[in-house]
Amino acid sequence: MNDAAKQTVLRSFPYALHAVTVGHGGEEHGMTANWVTQASFTPPMVAVAVENSSRTMGLIRDARHFVLNVLQEGQRESAGKLARSSASTPHKLKGIKTKPAPRWGGPVLADALGWLECRLVATLPAGDHTLVLGEVVEAGVERE
Repeated sequence: MNDAAKQTVLRSFPYALHAVTVGHGGEEHGMTANWVTQASFTPPMVAVAVENSSRTMGLIRDARHFVLNVLQEGQRESAGKLARSSASTPHKLKGIKTKPAPRWGGPVLADALGWLECRLVATLPAGDHTLVLGEVVEAGVERE
């Protein structure tokens, strides 16, 4: 395989900055995610790649729901905090303003552009990540 060509093409994919958050059993957790896509119009579904070893993946499996937050340009500090490993930063959402999502109460990032509350539909192994398919059950816009 031409590794240079592979890297050039993969780096040309457009990425937005997202955060996946989840709450279960009194614990709230989150992570940054940039491998996100809409997977279906009807019913509305999204797919997101979550690192297999992340605390977030375990909580999504247990909770059976998650929130996908679309971050705005000024949230690089929050994104950086959420990108750290759970071992070094066990309480990633501490100091980040959240509010409960309407359906299951998972943490919505209050300063995000918008968010989608999702019901876990399926997971699919994808190398060092797991593809998580979620049906959108609620949505909110925080900022234009």
